[in-house]
Amino acid sequence: MFSRHFAAFLRFNRHIARKYSSHFRSFLATGFSNRFSLKVATLLPLVVLRSADCRQKDDQDVKRPGRRRTMSKVKYETSLEGRAQLYLNAMKVRWDQLHNVPGLFSYQLQKSPQNRKIPGYWGFYAELNADRNLKRRRPQTIESLNPTFKHMMFNFNKVNAQEVIMTIDDAHGSPEVQMIINKSPITKYHTLICPEVGKNHVQRITRDALQFCITFMRSIDDKDMRMGYNSPGALASVNHLHFHLLHMPQDLYIDQAPLDELAGGYVYRLSRRAPTEGICIVFNENDSEEQVAEKVDQLYMLAMWMCKNNMPHNLFLTQDRRPGQSGNLKVFVFARSEYCVNKDLADFNVGFCELAGYIPLPDADKMENLTELQVLFRIRTITGNAPKAVYEEITNIVEGSQDLTLWDQPLTI
Repeated sequence: MFSRHFAAFLRFNRHIARKYSSHFRSFLATGFSNRFSLKVATLLPLVVLRSADCRQKDDQDVKRPGRRRTMSKVKYETSLEGRAQLYLNAMKVRWDQLHNVPGLFSYQLQKSPQNRKIPGYWGFYAELNADRNLKRRRPQTIESLNPTFKHMMFNFNKVNAQEVIMTIDDAHGSPEVQMIINKSPITKYHTLICPEVGKNHVQRITRDALQFCITFMRSIDDKDMRMGYNSPGALASVNHLHFHLLHMPQDLYIDQAPLDELAGGYVYRLSRRAPTEGICIVFNENDSEEQVAEKVDQLYMLAMWMCKNNMPHNLFLTQDRRPGQSGNLKVFVFARSEYCVNKDLADFNVGFCELAGYIPLPDADKMENLTELQVLFRIRTITGNAPKAVYEEITNIVEGSQDLTLWDQPLTI
């Protein structure tokens, strides 16, 4: 009975499980030399439980204002966590300057574009952007979720030097990242986040890129800035790794969509009451570096699984705008069963913007006549049954059901 309860305890207290596994393996490595060793092995779980109880009490006694900082002040000030807001402020200033340079952007954004909140319960937001449909660079055809890099095709090594807003190469522990204007912007400050451009990464998420984007979004003080990613087959236009950073001050469908917990106390799915499907991984304001790293690992594992299983996907990163949840970051993952080879420039496409509830449209008639039912039908058509497989996979990843825990493994002496 004790072993059964202790095993359950370890599953729900993962940091204790890791500590116990480390000590227990070290102990086993030395071998059971006598009866005293057996007594120590028997009492070891009680020691772990007692130390865990003391740790919990210590954590309760110490009230930390805001996010826990686990690095020195000097290291913090040179890290992405400490510098992200400076980068964002500088990006906005430079973007405004470049937006006024004649001919640099494909078109100028209107200051007050025509827009409309689509009537209905869920509050999808539509905005007119006719220039993007007419003047943008023609999207590339990306043949699969595991494409090869083609040097002859357009890539971010070929952009005009003036289009590069900044190069982030002084953030300790982060990869080099270029911020490049999107010449055909959807919103103000629409910028491409391009990690390690010279390494020619294809449009498939890397762990370092994911860590950078999540850290950046957790560290800025601006809830109106959102970030997104389109994989091949899910509206990606260029086969060179990039995320999108956009200014979206509107309250979107995804901001208030109800969530149901799936696993771990931080992985959710869009509720069965919601009209669309997807998962949401919550990075809490007070997560430690280890907790953030573990969640990034799990998100990356899911992305690789989707690529392996030919499942196009979109990501949407946004600070939590719900009352009482300030400081948290929500990372939504939308899987889809339908692979989109080419964008139909004259139709209503579905990428991370549309899945989040922000719908740029090419003509005024379509914007005025689009209904909530049409939006939902289009989204459901492209997502199909893919989300159900993702729910199962992320649960397996988080709960570790793919691998036996140490307690479940046979003890051999």
